[in-house]
Amino acid sequence: METAFENIRCNLCGTDDYSVVYYPARTDIDPARIFSASGSVMGTQHIVRCNRCGLIYVQPRVKSEIVRSAYENSTDELYVSQAAARLNTFKSNIRLVENYAPSRGRILDVGAAAGFFMKAAQENGWEVYGVELSKWLADHGNSNFGFNIKACALKDAKFPNHYFDVVTMWDVLEHTLDPSGELQEISKILKPDGLLVINYPDIGTAMAKLAGRRWWFLLSGHLFYFDQKTIKIMLENAGFSVIKSKMHFQGMELGHLAKMLALYSKPLSSLVSRIFRIARLERVQLKYYASQINVIARKMV
Repeated sequence: METAFENIRCNLCGTDDYSVVYYPARTDIDPARIFSASGSVMGTQHIVRCNRCGLIYVQPRVKSEIVRSAYENSTDELYVSQAAARLNTFKSNIRLVENYAPSRGRILDVGAAAGFFMKAAQENGWEVYGVELSKWLADHGNSNFGFNIKACALKDAKFPNHYFDVVTMWDVLEHTLDPSGELQEISKILKPDGLLVINYPDIGTAMAKLAGRRWWFLLSGHLFYFDQKTIKIMLENAGFSVIKSKMHFQGMELGHLAKMLALYSKPLSSLVSRIFRIARLERVQLKYYASQINVIARKMV
């Protein structure tokens, strides 16, 4: 069955004036493969840049109801297979939050997946909350950690206004259908002077520019591509002031990284995976920077 598409206006400035950045290299779009926490399909996007504000986004894109349904019904064994590495990364992330948060209080993770960041935050004394579209991932976190991750979109969770001290979004904003709307909702539920911490793949980095259309974050599940200029404007429009932007480091097992090489070459991925398996290096964790940025912003009173 042919996948349905929709045209959208720029999510940052609202215009419909754009230039094409990349044409799709392939047309075999399977929403079930593309829209998940660890979906790794490249080359199916028609990517454009707004001629007025510079925001880069997918246009046209798979219809919103199809995207949402795919996330809601997705399962993701690959994502949870990296539990130990993800927990270690999130332990660093909660320390980053605490460098800017005056005290521990209520923290909401938007796009919480299986709750690994929530686990790290809870261990540091935070009162944790989470929302996640994938029912499978939310159930995984609730079953393993005893959480109450809400399996729904942020607006559907209906949190009270001015309820949270901190909201986080780890590798999430670029997946959302309406990032400006998500940030405005976050502004509503944050306390005055509350903190928002986001990480995202930055298309304006030297790495991204050098890689061009072979940049590893041009994944078909990503609907928007930010740089430090466009993310700053979008945050300011939603009532936030950027405090700090810095490089984001994360850890993954070598075996998982070898599998990710299949984005470029399946034979190379198989060879490297075999080498790591023979050398018993599959479970060794590597911490790396891959052009992702952390943004710390405060809600303006």
